[in-house]
Parts: sequence; structure tokens; C-alpha cells
Amino acid sequence: MRYTQYKSGNQYVLFNQNVLNAFCDSIFETCPEHVTHICSDAQGRGTVVFFEHEDRELVLKRYHRGGLIGRFVNCTYLFSGLKKVRMWQEFQLLAHMRDLGLPVPRPIAARCIKTSPLTYQGDVVVERICGAQTLAEILCKDALSEKTWEAIGLVIRRFHQHHVDHADLNACNIMLTASGQIYLIDFDKSHIRPGKDQGWRQGNLKRLRRSLQKWQQQQAGFHFESRHWKALERGYQGAKTQPMRSSQAAEALSR
Repeated sequence: MRYTQYKSGNQYVLFNQNVLNAFCDSIFETCPEHVTHICSDAQGRGTVVFFEHEDRELVLKRYHRGGLIGRFVNCTYLFSGLKKVRMWQEFQLLAHMRDLGLPVPRPIAARCIKTSPLTYQGDVVVERICGAQTLAEILCKDALSEKTWEAIGLVIRRFHQHHVDHADLNACNIMLTASGQIYLIDFDKSHIRPGKDQGWRQGNLKRLRRSLQKWQQQQAGFHFESRHWKALERGYQGAKTQPMRSSQAAEALSR
């Protein structure tokens, strides 16, 4: 993937040259008539805006702090070099994973705004995965087959084979399309791990399982059972898994 960087005033911008012939700053200032949907993200750290730009469906994410510190400092971060800002790292990691053939959203642009010599704010734009729902949304409505759970495990294994440590692997950051494709999203604070370090892999899986169990406790009729997790582990461990048929996925997503 080809991308380039430029500076305008106190703003630094990365954009995907395979998608945008010339960058337009307005992509970060979405007009109301172009917005199709607005929602709070899974961690409650601000909002995610779905909008249209040049006949493409895109997603704008503004970086907001969560947790205790987020009560006092909303969206400002300490600047310690452009390569270390969160939107730069997420954009470049997405680009790297796309080049590896991993199922992630296509990065479109990232912006870092210097608010002072020591602080910054920023946002990132990615291409929307059309016709997809999160794993959590689907399981609130219906159960998935064990073959589908195996396929999810196999997808996670692919990322781990490329040493991708997802910092927040949860039921809202796995998406399934009606055609049977499985994507991972939201790679803020994620990174490539050294080859010899493997303990983080089980950490990813444990985090996902805790997320599913939390949904199960809070949402009546949430379709998650121990056999589903065992199926995911089979897929992760390399069991021969047949891809989910499009008809199976479409049926689950339509309910």
C-alpha cells in the first residue's frame, strides 16, 4: 500500500495514495448531509462517525481517553515524536497488515494536530466494512455454528502467526459479513511483537473470552456457550476448518 505524509500549519497528515489521488482536509470535517450514522465506541471513548466521501463509505474515529484520566483530560496526549502518536501507529499497522493479506479495514487517512509543543490530538479514517456486524451484535440475536467459531479462531491464529498483538480483542472488535468474511478492527495501541515472545497470545484469547462472558452475564439470551469457545480453540490450534457458507452467514446476520 502506498501512502504519503504532509504538513499544513500545526497538522500532520498521512493518506492512502491507492484510494485518494490528492488529499482533501474536509475528509476529517464531515458535513452533516454526508453522515450516515454516529455511535459511541465500545469503550465509551468518544464517538465513531460513519459517512460518505467520493462514493466511499468511511469511518472517522477521534481518539479520546478512557478510564479515570479521561475524566480530566478528554482527547489530548503527550507528544513525544510523530512516529509515536497513536493515530500514526494505527494507520501504519493497518497498512502493514493489509500488505500481509490480513482481514482488517483499509486505512484512508490519519491526522495529528499539535495543540502545543508537548501535546497533540488526532483522528483516523478507515474504509467501512459494509454489510458487517460485530460478533456481539450477532450473538445478541442468534447462535453461530461451531464451524463459524472455528473460523474465528483460525482468523485470530493468522494474526498471531504474523506477531500482531491486538491490544483490545473483544466481542465488539470482531466483525462478520453476510458473505462469511471475518475481520478484526480497532488496533489502537496494538503492535507487532518480537518473535520469541509468545505469552501475549494467550492474553489476547483470555481477553476475548472475558468479553464474551461479560456479555453473557449482562445480556439475556446472549448465545455463547462453553462448546463455542472450545470450537474457537480448535480453529486457533489449527484444526481443519471449512469456511462458513455464505448462506449460513447471511441467515445469522439477517436476524
